[in-house]
Amino acid sequence: MTKSQFIWHYFLLNKYSYLFAVVCIFIVNWLQVEIPRYIQQAIDLLNVTSDAGDDLLTGNVQAVIILSLAMIMVRILSRIYALNPGRITEMALKNDLFHRLNRLPQTFHNQFPSGKLISIINNDLNGIRVFYSLGFLHVFNILFAFSLTPLWMWQISPKLTLYSVIPIIIGFIFFRMGFRQLRQLQAERLIRLQNLSEQLMNYLSGIDLIKNQQMGPWAAQKIEDVNQQLFKCTMQITRIQTFVMPIIDYANHLMKVLILGLGGYYVLQSALTIGEITAFLSYSVLLAVPLMSLGRILTVYQMGMVSIDSIQTVLNSSISAPDLIMLGAPEKRKLENNTLKVVNLCYRYPTGNANENRSFSPERAPEPENKWVLKNISFTIEPGKKLGILGSIGAGKSTLVNCLNHHLDVAPGQIFWGDRDITGLSRQDLRSFVRTITQNAYLFSTTIEKNVRFGSARSPVIPSPEQVKQVLEISQLSEDIRAFHNHEQTIVGEKGIMLSGGQKQRLSIARALLTPGDLIIMDNVLSAVDYETERNILKAVFRHINEKSLLVVSHRISALETMDEILVMDEGRIIARGTHAQLLATSGYYRETWELQQHNAPAPPAESATGEVIA
Repeated sequence: MTKSQFIWHYFLLNKYSYLFAVVCIFIVNWLQVEIPRYIQQAIDLLNVTSDAGDDLLTGNVQAVIILSLAMIMVRILSRIYALNPGRITEMALKNDLFHRLNRLPQTFHNQFPSGKLISIINNDLNGIRVFYSLGFLHVFNILFAFSLTPLWMWQISPKLTLYSVIPIIIGFIFFRMGFRQLRQLQAERLIRLQNLSEQLMNYLSGIDLIKNQQMGPWAAQKIEDVNQQLFKCTMQITRIQTFVMPIIDYANHLMKVLILGLGGYYVLQSALTIGEITAFLSYSVLLAVPLMSLGRILTVYQMGMVSIDSIQTVLNSSISAPDLIMLGAPEKRKLENNTLKVVNLCYRYPTGNANENRSFSPERAPEPENKWVLKNISFTIEPGKKLGILGSIGAGKSTLVNCLNHHLDVAPGQIFWGDRDITGLSRQDLRSFVRTITQNAYLFSTTIEKNVRFGSARSPVIPSPEQVKQVLEISQLSEDIRAFHNHEQTIVGEKGIMLSGGQKQRLSIARALLTPGDLIIMDNVLSAVDYETERNILKAVFRHINEKSLLVVSHRISALETMDEILVMDEGRIIARGTHAQLLATSGYYRETWELQQHNAPAPPAESATGEVIA
């Protein structure tokens, strides 16, 4: 949506609140200009000594008190109705952003690091919240103040009113000058904030490495450099504000000097009474408050506009058409317990060309910096089949897994779930059939039980505590948990810091098994456990998933020995396939790897599809 559509869309979310706020702001400003009129009459009645004059004076004083109390009450209501929409808009935007971020492809997240997104959600949303609350309040306060107050001033003295407008015009001229310069600086400041947030996230994530390598001074200097850039930009904004605000303040004082000087002269000439000049001064104060608010409006408006630009980079990011359409219940039932078929899958990481993953041909090999990561991969996983994939580091195993679960965008006609191309399915629907357990287990700073239950909240049947204990038993984690003081209610800390690497992996296995899909992909999730635990986990998983399919990716043959079929990958190709016994007889690389792993030795160099040793 365009910026105008964005502003209007979230404005309409609170249209009734804004309507009541406008009414209240108008009433407050009307009461403000009425009160000086009664003060004027009361002062002029001080010279009247009759009983009637005393009664009128008392009536005017009572009117001032009543109107002042009414103004206080209505002003409170105006603040409630004008400021609440800012919080409501902030909440709605956070929900929209989170919903959008969940559906955006991996290519978007590669372009926007977590630090920048956190900065957008915190800093930019704060700017929009103020824009929809204080910005709205100040705009209508100024509008009504500059509309009503001069009319009442004109009734007292048209000539004095015209003189009073001169300082206001001067203030507006300088306000306009600062307004033009501030927007670009506000945009630059938000970018600097995003860069600082990104740097801090990176260094905090790798704090152990920084400490181990004694890189603390280097990291601190990098943060200082980014911080200095933010400081310089903020100081430029402050200089403009300190240039504009005093001039507006001087304009306000100049207006009062003109009123006192010329007003005093008119009083001496009997053109004005003491009460009228007092009322006129009161009106000048009412004009001074919104005049002083111009500086704040300048900041609020520019921050709001820049923040909207930043938020729109996320909200306007494109989502693939299939992700916008979810399957109905009958269609999902037809796709349950189906076959995963991969046909000549080729993939290379994108550089901008939308069609670059269409096909692979050795005759037209691409440049080294954009080489094919996967080359003509084909296999089938029928319901109940157990498939293993073996390969050294850099063989393309994780890339293949990320293609299968549509974490990476692949070309149509290469991966099928049943008779449906996965590019025609939404990612949410596909991942309800295909569950992936990644090698980097991510855990939330909550209890073990809640971490296991994460992902099962939308399940038609909420898993029972007994089912949670069952999957923990399958993943060989229950014995470790019994040693914890609070058992399943133990807090694991940020990213599972309280657990070892093997415990994290086993907890992620338990999470996937609680509500398993039709195909479970285990991407090197047993690398941090010993061989005996590995065998026990796989045996228990086989029994638990029953007729469901399983794909195990590993560089350890011990995890793949019992698979129905094993694929051996190297440099993005399948160089051998078969059962464990068949590969021991036919694949030199597989046999040597198995023998070396029996003696805990490093794996040998891989061999190509033609049998040549690859350096």
